[in-house]
Amino acid sequence: MTERDSMLDRPVRRGVAEIAIALLDAARAASTRLDDPDDAEALHDFRVALRRLRSLLRGFRPELERAISKKLLRRLRDVTQSTNTTRDAEVQLLWINEHRAELGKRPGPGVPWLLARLEERRDRGYAKARADAAQQFRRVDRRLRRPLNSAILDPRPGEQSLALAAAHLIRELVTELEQEVAAARSPRDDDAIHSARIAGKRLRYLLEPLSAEAEQLGPVIKQLRGLQDLLGELHDLQVLVVDLGDAVAEAAAERARRLHKAAVRRTAEPKPTAGPRPASAGLLAIARLARRVQDELFHRLESEWGAGQLAALTGELNTFAQALAARAAPPPSLPAPPPARSQPRPRRVPRPSRRARATPVVPSPEGS
Repeated sequence: MTERDSMLDRPVRRGVAEIAIALLDAARAASTRLDDPDDAEALHDFRVALRRLRSLLRGFRPELERAISKKLLRRLRDVTQSTNTTRDAEVQLLWINEHRAELGKRPGPGVPWLLARLEERRDRGYAKARADAAQQFRRVDRRLRRPLNSAILDPRPGEQSLALAAAHLIRELVTELEQEVAAARSPRDDDAIHSARIAGKRLRYLLEPLSAEAEQLGPVIKQLRGLQDLLGELHDLQVLVVDLGDAVAEAAAERARRLHKAAVRRTAEPKPTAGPRPASAGLLAIARLARRVQDELFHRLESEWGAGQLAALTGELNTFAQALAARAAPPPSLPAPPPARSQPRPRRVPRPSRRARATPVVPSPEGS
């Protein structure tokens, strides 16, 4: 892309709108694949496109001059959040199966029951996404395209460039990332870890569309992805531990209901129905394992990102933001030429005074 055609030099509303429409197209293409049960990546691609789109519109909403309303952003968020349960179930199934050998040969009857429970939640979520999420997205898609197309076709005089607006947003997100990582002092600081993960993700989503015109961003984005993956694993384990607490309570409640039913009927405890039996045995072992892995991941976070690596990364990002701001600055004006030297005025002959003009001159007599 030539300098003249650079996206960074375009007016901010036009540049943001063009990126947003490309993300809308990606989300639309992924939504049409949700009906295919054999397409395991459809939901993931759909969610990623929506998250990137929402992050972009939130970050540049002031520059879009409120063309994208808060209500419309909430609807976009609701479409994404409607698939969160499905995504969490998928991640937890994958993690438990990968670490199942660490639970021992006989982890307990609660493990098969938990896996069956997660599979049911995942399948139910996919069915809901196919039925509801795609339809909700189509409505939001139509309402978003109108103001985005207007932003492209309706330039505003004197509008700042995408480069300058991105520079301001990069600095803001870098500061947020530094503060949240510093606030995470233990593996149990759930809010700080989650907020740091979101800040890193928003920063990466902002930089990736710009990387085609800024080759130096490649290594930076790679580092951000590594930090985000580490924070994401910590967050996923936090969610798993909470869900395990709910599963233990549900298993205990199910057993209590069976015992109560047997006591009322004065019979022996009824045999459970076919399928995995709800039990807490095994679930507590998973919880202990999740906590241990959390501690290991947090130690990695401290050792890899607490000894200057984060400072080096954020320093590179601030330098890049300065370069963007300088790119957007007007060229320095040439110094004004010195004033031309005027020609010397002719010497002024003094006029005679009024009195001298009034006194007649008497000629002297001849010979005197």
